[in-house]
Amino acid sequence: MDDRALLYGDSVFETVRSYSGTPFRLWRHLQRMDDACRVLRVRSPHSHKEITAAIAMLLDANGLMECDARIRITLLGGPSAGPKGLQRPGPPGLLVTARPYEPPPGSSYEDGISLAVSGIKRNTSSPASQLKTSNYLDSLLARQEAFDRGADDAVMLTTAGNLAEATSSNLFMVRDDELLTPNVGCAFLPGITREAVIELALEHGIPCREVMEGLDTLMGADEVFLTNSMVEVLPVRVVGTRTVPGCPGPLTSEIVGLYKELVASETHTS
Repeated sequence: MDDRALLYGDSVFETVRSYSGTPFRLWRHLQRMDDACRVLRVRSPHSHKEITAAIAMLLDANGLMECDARIRITLLGGPSAGPKGLQRPGPPGLLVTARPYEPPPGSSYEDGISLAVSGIKRNTSSPASQLKTSNYLDSLLARQEAFDRGADDAVMLTTAGNLAEATSSNLFMVRDDELLTPNVGCAFLPGITREAVIELALEHGIPCREVMEGLDTLMGADEVFLTNSMVEVLPVRVVGTRTVPGCPGPLTSEIVGLYKELVASETHTS
C-alpha cells in the first residue's frame, strides 16, 4: 500500500481501444507512455513486445476477441521512499486490464453532445498538463461541474485564457471550411486520435491549423467535435448556451468516415 501511485498519483497510463482483438495504434500509445516515463524519471520493467503479448493474452482469456474492448495500461509509481522528489527505491509495477467497450449511444453521434465551459483552468506552466497520469482531479471536477449544469462534458481553457481541451478529449472546430484545433502549447495531452485526424486532414486536402485562440473562436465555430481513443470522433451540438449550427456538419461527417476507414484498414476489421 506504499506505492507512489496511491500516495501521490505518481503513475502514468494509456487507454487503448481494440477492435475484434486488435488494438488501434498500440505502438503510439506505448511511445507516449515512454515519453511520460522520461519526464517522471521512471522506466517500465517490461518491453513493448512483452506488453503487446500480455494484451493479446488478456483479450483472448477474457473473450474479447470478437468485440470492441477498453484496454488500460497503467505503470504504477513504484514503492515510496517518502516525499523525496522522483526518487524510487525499486521498480514500478505494471497493471493491464481489459473489458468490453460500449460506445456512447447512437444519438450522441447523430445529434451531438453538450459542453459546459468550465471555470477550472489548465496550467500552461505545469509539465503534468501534457502527461497522462493518474492524477485526474481537475478533469473530474470539471466534468462534475458540467454534469451539475446539465451538460455532457466541459471545455477547459488555459490559465492564459486559450482553448485547451475537454475533460478527456481533444477539441476540434470548423470555421470557414478550415479545421482548427488548439496548439500543443495550450496545456493538454495531445491525443493519438487527434494525431490521426490531423494526418487524415493533410492526406485528404482538408485545411487544418493548430491555433492559440480564446473562447470566442469556439463560440463562433461552424462545427465542433471531440476526439479520443474510445469515442473516436464525437460531434458537439451545444457549447455553453450556444447551439452549434452544424451538428454533425459536413466536415465533421467526412472526418468520421475517414477515421472509421483508417481504423478498419489498420485493424483489419470491416
